[in-house]
Amino acid sequence: MAEGQVPKERVPWLLVIVSLVLMVAIGVAWNTLISSSIWLFYNPGAVNCSEEFSALPYLVMLLSIPIFKLLGRKAKGETLAYLYLASVFSSYMAVGYGGFRIPPGIISQRWLNPETISPLIPELLAPPAEISTQLISGGVPIPWGSWLPTMIYWWFLFSFFGIYMVSLGTIWSSQWIQVEQVPFPQTLAVYELYEQASTKRSLRPYVVGTVLGFAFQFTVFLIMTFPWFPDVYGWRTNTLCYGAGWIDSSSPLYGVAALAVFSKNPSLAALLYMAPLSTLLTSVFFNAFLFVATQVAYYAGYYTELMSLPGCGRAECGASGIEYGPPFKWGVVANMGGGLGLVTMYVFLQRRYLAKVARSALGGEGVGGEDRSFARMPLATAAISYVAIVVLLSTAGMGISSAVLMPVMVWVLYFAAIFVFGRTGYNAIGLGAHGMYWLRVIWPQLPERVDTNYALSTMLARQSGSDGLSQPWGGSLVSTFASYKFGNLTKASPKNLYYAMLVTVILVPIIWWMTLLPIAYSRGLASLPFYQSTTFVGDISYAANPESPWGGIALENMTGGPWVPHLLAGVLVVWALSLLHARFAVFPLDPYGFLLTFGTRSISEGIWVMVLAAYVLKLATLRIGGSKAYERLGVPVATGFLLGYAVAILIGGALSVIRFFFPF
Repeated sequence: MAEGQVPKERVPWLLVIVSLVLMVAIGVAWNTLISSSIWLFYNPGAVNCSEEFSALPYLVMLLSIPIFKLLGRKAKGETLAYLYLASVFSSYMAVGYGGFRIPPGIISQRWLNPETISPLIPELLAPPAEISTQLISGGVPIPWGSWLPTMIYWWFLFSFFGIYMVSLGTIWSSQWIQVEQVPFPQTLAVYELYEQASTKRSLRPYVVGTVLGFAFQFTVFLIMTFPWFPDVYGWRTNTLCYGAGWIDSSSPLYGVAALAVFSKNPSLAALLYMAPLSTLLTSVFFNAFLFVATQVAYYAGYYTELMSLPGCGRAECGASGIEYGPPFKWGVVANMGGGLGLVTMYVFLQRRYLAKVARSALGGEGVGGEDRSFARMPLATAAISYVAIVVLLSTAGMGISSAVLMPVMVWVLYFAAIFVFGRTGYNAIGLGAHGMYWLRVIWPQLPERVDTNYALSTMLARQSGSDGLSQPWGGSLVSTFASYKFGNLTKASPKNLYYAMLVTVILVPIIWWMTLLPIAYSRGLASLPFYQSTTFVGDISYAANPESPWGGIALENMTGGPWVPHLLAGVLVVWALSLLHARFAVFPLDPYGFLLTFGTRSISEGIWVMVLAAYVLKLATLRIGGSKAYERLGVPVATGFLLGYAVAILIGGALSVIRFFFPF
């Protein structure tokens, strides 16, 4: 190498592969052993419903930085970028709260619905009942020959979906990360740990935030785990599993129609503090509108059952609740129409960027400073993986229309969700039965008799295709953007990150299988705490019931009437907000704050409290101390809080695993 020449960055393949094996294997084992009562909050992957917060990357950073120092080496940012990549893909593809929905939810139909749904499931997707039911009790050798076709099918489907999402994310990454500089608060919070370890500034704000975050979340763990521990937060009273409280009829505020729930989780405020001020202002404005409009609608004769529906019932109870009930039907407006409008308008506004990507693939200048050969790769892998997905879905018995549309519409929903998640750290619109409306193009009239095509289309769309970023399909897309964000902060090569991500999405599904099957056959699912807390034994067949209001496809049953006008209204509102926000710098509102407000999970989890708190705190910080105070005081306290929050999650989960073997 010539003197002064910078060594070419290489992917640390051994580190990436070993890290993936350890993270996925330990994470899956962790989840099977954790107490069902705290599983949603204390798994190492994505926790707390739409917060989708992952503690695993914090653990990786906490262990890696001192280990490098003990070895006499400085922790290089590029190396940490690959470790972060491995940890975030593991979190969202394998060890989050959604990691056991599909394929376990399909396999469990063999014993949950042996006469109805099970006959519709091909043996390629789930072994015969006599093999599948061995998972419940275990104690027999694993019949690998019977499981191999099923393992290979799901491995291929999830790997190709991962490649598809990585490829599409890579195509957009230059625009998102380098040009628009989307903040990704959850990624910034992990990176801040590396920054604090390298800084010469005072660590006091960061330490204070860490202590506060740990004190809050570990106290919640003690309250939830030990009945004798004093309920200092009122967590055992009128509090939902994701940390949202509600008022009962004894409260003087009970007459406020839109006061469904209010968040008790300050980690949301810490994340939202790093969101753009315009997004927070937009959400504050529309939350005020929500309260006023709901009250007016109540006095006008709508929402007549709200006063008999305490807690989440006011938000979620179908045609009687705020989310789906007339006149507004916000779940259709925001989650469905809003998400579709956001993606379609963004593609229109970025048509020149897409043209530049196409030209670079055909031999022009590379996008984002990368060479032309790299520009062609994501387009090629996106096309190849799309074809492979269609073939795999069709082979399983899905109709060609569903198989062709599903990859596209799954991407639309999760891409829209990441618009909001990437700016706020909160998944407002990408969790729930909101990615199924497109199936009504195929079934404008719902069938009287369910067949394999309908059952697979609805169950896959309801779970993997729309129910959160901890589902492997959506998880691979959000992990792609998060990895590029961390890589941009540490100056890692996007090309090398892309190759590492392709290998990662191929390895994660098979590591998951090779961990779960031995655990199930050695212990038996029935002896494991997660048996009662995940959809491995939960009945996801409700999605295949054409009459079920909760399935997601029978929207007229959920909303109590026509829903297409509300979907179109959502598209138009978001189009208008997107155009105004893009064309006029002085226009104060953006589409992301609109969706953050009216997304169903935002209403269900009562995040309006934390949005208001984050807006007031951020505005006060900037007005009093300016950007210097924000960067040196506000951000360290907020990210420190999230570190303490993550450490408490990890310690609480580890103690729960220990309690499985040594009850105390």
